[in-house]
Amino acid sequence: MNSVFRPYLRRFVLVFFDDILVYSPTWAGHLEHLSLVLKLLRQHSLVAKRSKCSFGQTTVDYLGSVLSVQGLAVDPSKIAIIQQWPAPRNIKEVRSFLGLTGYYRRFIHHYASIAAPLTDLLCHGAFLWTERAQKAFETLKACLSSTPVLALSDFSHEFQVETDASGVGIGVVLSH
Repeated sequence: MNSVFRPYLRRFVLVFFDDILVYSPTWAGHLEHLSLVLKLLRQHSLVAKRSKCSFGQTTVDYLGSVLSVQGLAVDPSKIAIIQQWPAPRNIKEVRSFLGLTGYYRRFIHHYASIAAPLTDLLCHGAFLWTERAQKAFETLKACLSSTPVLALSDFSHEFQVETDASGVGIGVVLSH
């Protein structure tokens, strides 16, 4: 999908696996962009399932964000899900939670150190939820629910790369 849409990516098209988002500042521009996208799909013998398509929307839910004329915002329901996430009761649930937080690890300063008590639960033979694990769990939930982790980058500003190495892992934070 990325190679098919390469000429238009981040100009007026975003692609994530099989999700295609066409965005435009004006209705006339949108119709032109949509025509180009549909033409490309046809040229590459790709099809879109009509029941999964929506056209001419002013607000779109996309990958946990809400896009509208006001800009990009975090989907409030996603924050609520994170805040209400119950404490893991077994190793499988710890893996699930770490899978979610791992996606955002590059945005969380000292992620490896914070997550270490939870990661340790995966290494031992018996699951034992401790106060240390609870604190790590609550800290990660708070980090995931905060604006700096959820905000989009502003490419008009310079970026700064910070590295973090500890006895339990290595991390990098990109900030500006």
